[in-house]
Amino acid sequence: MRRKFIVLFLLCGMIMIAARMLITAETGELHTLLSEGHQLFQQASNTEDGERARILYQKALYRFERVIEEGQGNNGKLFYNIGNTYYRLGDTGRAILFYRRAQLLIPADRNLKHNLLYVRSQRVDLIPSRHYSKVFRTLFIWHYSFPTRVKVFLFIAAFWGTCLLTAHALLQPDRRKRWKSTFLVVWSGIALMMLVSLVTDEIRLHTLKDGVITTEEVVARKGDGIAYQRSFVDPLHQGTEFKLLEERAGWYYIELSDGRTGWIPASAAEMVLPATGGG
Repeated sequence: MRRKFIVLFLLCGMIMIAARMLITAETGELHTLLSEGHQLFQQASNTEDGERARILYQKALYRFERVIEEGQGNNGKLFYNIGNTYYRLGDTGRAILFYRRAQLLIPADRNLKHNLLYVRSQRVDLIPSRHYSKVFRTLFIWHYSFPTRVKVFLFIAAFWGTCLLTAHALLQPDRRKRWKSTFLVVWSGIALMMLVSLVTDEIRLHTLKDGVITTEEVVARKGDGIAYQRSFVDPLHQGTEFKLLEERAGWYYIELSDGRTGWIPASAAEMVLPATGGG
């Protein structure tokens, strides 16, 4: 009985060591792919030969996407690099798509904001946003500007500040009541704001219905089929963003930022959140 236990113990140990070695090997391979991708991107950026640069960017893109396929699907910096690579390859649609995916994970990154704004300005379809959307984002600029780690820090600090002030008020109720009440309202307000913002971010991360047109151009129609009339006079072009309202048999019913709606083939676009729910 004792011998069997020892053999079983050794077998479990060998399995754990083998699993550890496998994980280490896979991690090493991912780091190698990522490093090679960065090197190829830099080489492409520094060459004056347009055709050679295109080949190098494609090789870099292949390595970046391999890293995602192998299990690094929620890396904001990696999505950002892929967006940069697609832009250099002239694919505005997928550049915006991956910038948007990166934005879900690193929303406060200045380079990301700058690049996304610039690439959006290069689109054929410059569709304005509705006025109330701009007003909402202006009023809640702290929600859209603060990175998650800052929100978490502010929530923790404000929460403990509220707890300490409450405890102090209970232990010494008659001293400086006015300033205690003021600070208690301020700290509790900040804690509540950060908590609501964090919860909103988490819900949005799993329920986002935004998409980007990735084909060169597509005709939006009034129904889910090519027999229906056009929704708009002009076709929509790559890089145009939309909100998905309904999906039906290979067609998306979409809403543009100015409120107009229409049906497009699902193959003409990609969702910011892939169907698997990953980033």
